[in-house]
Amino acid sequence: MITKRIIPCLDVRDGRVVKGVNFEGIQDVSSPVDLARFYSQTQLGRALIFGTLYCLSSGTAHSVQYAMAAMLKGANDGTFNFVRDVKEYGEKAGIMKKLFTDNGFYIVYDKDMGEDIGDGFYFTFCYPGFEGVDLLNELIRYGISAIALDITGSHKQGIRACVALVQRDQFPDLKERLEAFHRDHPVK
Repeated sequence: MITKRIIPCLDVRDGRVVKGVNFEGIQDVSSPVDLARFYSQTQLGRALIFGTLYCLSSGTAHSVQYAMAAMLKGANDGTFNFVRDVKEYGEKAGIMKKLFTDNGFYIVYDKDMGEDIGDGFYFTFCYPGFEGVDLLNELIRYGISAIALDITGSHKQGIRACVALVQRDQFPDLKERLEAFHRDHPVK
């Protein structure tokens, strides 16, 4: 099945950030300096890429409203079986969370208003003795990459893992890398 994918991008013209749809109706949005105040990072480029562009382009069409409208239309007319498609993410998240927690990690956001958070596209984790960015930097040495929570606007320390980016055939490698990390960083 061929699907149309619209990838959002940040356009800068004459030193100003602009936006449009399909390169039409271009409107001035802000200056890059003004946008920087919305990010907790001092490096605006890193914050825009990992805090905005990655989030916007990881499976969502031009806007959340258009994506939701298309999904609801497809679910109503029977062309989109969202349960089948979304269920895979929950199953993979459950497996990945177990791989992490079996190796000393803990889930950062596991409850919402006292209720368990269901498994889905993302989950958050941390490791005793590490804060988010430090943990991210150390995990990269083991071939594991993710996003530090501090660039997502979170007030908690940790990492956000994207379930969609890890395929099932990569689970054995992930397990091996997490075991090596745990061996090298024993929990006291």
